[in-house]
Amino acid sequence: MKTEEIKKFFLKSKEKNRIFNAYIIYGGNKKEREEIALFFAGVLNCKNENYCESCENCKKIKNKSHPDIRWVIPEKSILSIDDVREIKKDLFIQPYSGKYKIYIFQIEYIKEEASSAFLKILEEPPPYGILILLVPNINFLLPTIISRCFKIYLNYKLPDYNKEMEKAKEEFWELIKDVENKNFFDFFKKIDFMSKNKEREEVEKWIEDILYYIRDLFLQLNNFPQSFLIDKNLKNEKHWTFEISLIEKIWNIKQRIRYNINVKLALENIVFQVILNSLKFDK
Repeated sequence: MKTEEIKKFFLKSKEKNRIFNAYIIYGGNKKEREEIALFFAGVLNCKNENYCESCENCKKIKNKSHPDIRWVIPEKSILSIDDVREIKKDLFIQPYSGKYKIYIFQIEYIKEEASSAFLKILEEPPPYGILILLVPNINFLLPTIISRCFKIYLNYKLPDYNKEMEKAKEEFWELIKDVENKNFFDFFKKIDFMSKNKEREEVEKWIEDILYYIRDLFLQLNNFPQSFLIDKNLKNEKHWTFEISLIEKIWNIKQRIRYNINVKLALENIVFQVILNSLKFDK
């Protein structure tokens, strides 16, 4: 759905008094998801009607200072059990000035131990409590959580290139070069460090960033316009050539991360898959 279509949907929902306690807004980009959440919060708590943007409530909602609208932006975009416990305590306190108490989550993942606690909140929320999850990808949430929420899909957009993607690319190239230069001690040491110092969810995100990088390389190698790339300034460090099936192989490894596959072996496997694939074309 487009942004304006979703706004119309929320207006009709209020008109017909069909407000759900939990929503997942996914797809699009961060700015669009945040715009939708602000609009919906305004529609629900506007003193006049339908987010007028001029009343006291709307102004506070817009600058994110309204006491009944809480933005939950956890570290590394991963919702923890401590975050959920804090929200559970606060949720059952009546709203201060608005009709609804709204929690807007800007996250990418929910930790496994936090998911069960979060699910209990979704099962028995107070009538005035509204939970809005803003996520880039719905597939990173447990099916039980997804089933408890009303889902709103924004038209798909590629992510904006960011510092995390650049860092992931640099880490990835260090690993590739270590193996190519036979610096195996450094390679396995870095893999060990990553597996111990990154949450399982962070590893998934790291692999996703690598997949976007390889996608860009593939498009560039096949003479797609630069506008189709996420990294508009991409340079192919070693003039790679590889099969498109490489993306699928890495994607399958990424999918298995959440099913308790050994993270260290998964990261090693990705690097080996890339090197073996590129060797086919070096011969």
